[in-house]
Amino acid sequence: MTINIRKSSDMEKNGYIIFPFPRELAKAMKSHIFQFMGVQFDGLDETEALKKCAEISLSYSDEDFVKKFAKPFRIFPDSVAELAVNWITSLRDHFEGTQTGVNYVCKDERDKNHALREDSYDIFWRCVRPGKPDVGAAHCDYQFWEIAKGTSAEVGSPFDYDERWKIWVPLLGCDQTNSLQIVPGSHLQNVPTDRVLTKNGYKPVIQPPWLEKHENTFLCPLTNFDGYCVLFHDKLVHRGPANNASMLRLSGELTILLKL
Repeated sequence: MTINIRKSSDMEKNGYIIFPFPRELAKAMKSHIFQFMGVQFDGLDETEALKKCAEISLSYSDEDFVKKFAKPFRIFPDSVAELAVNWITSLRDHFEGTQTGVNYVCKDERDKNHALREDSYDIFWRCVRPGKPDVGAAHCDYQFWEIAKGTSAEVGSPFDYDERWKIWVPLLGCDQTNSLQIVPGSHLQNVPTDRVLTKNGYKPVIQPPWLEKHENTFLCPLTNFDGYCVLFHDKLVHRGPANNASMLRLSGELTILLKL
């Protein structure tokens, strides 16, 4: 039986569902990250490899870490992107759509990483060091898409689409205390947001009174981090909390474009 993602009760009420994630794709993602870090994975188990990755990432100053691990350099290569896009394409029936796909990287990212092309897919990973300020504020993804329109931060698309959906994938070092947090049902609210100019351009900022009111409703939706991902509405409020665990936290992300 095909799961109807868009019309499931959990998605309509809470704005997210827990969905199986291909193990082959997760393995390819982790393998690329180890390679990026310079960790020889052969002969190591994942825990040992993650420890080595943590040592390497923590050897950088915060300033150098931000430069080396900037998002344009965390885009997965074609070999991984192809697996991801093939999987997303296969989900079309789960969305009752005529086409599913993934957006491309933006011009800003291509200008910073010349290895990226106009048709490089915007499928990327995150690295959050223990005890470090490697996370952003709570937000809704659609807020960034709206701000980027007409700028060099606007992404390309392989086709005209009607809806966007986000996928967050736990890879290594993820548990309920330090992973993605969401506010269930917030996709149904009119979340008050300001547009603030930063050194990296305009950013959306959810107004503090709303965040203070809903602070106790943030929760980690996953209980099983092995072989599953969180698929959620692009108007759902979410955040990546600070990593207070002793291990490095690695995760993957992508946006599903849907044509109805």
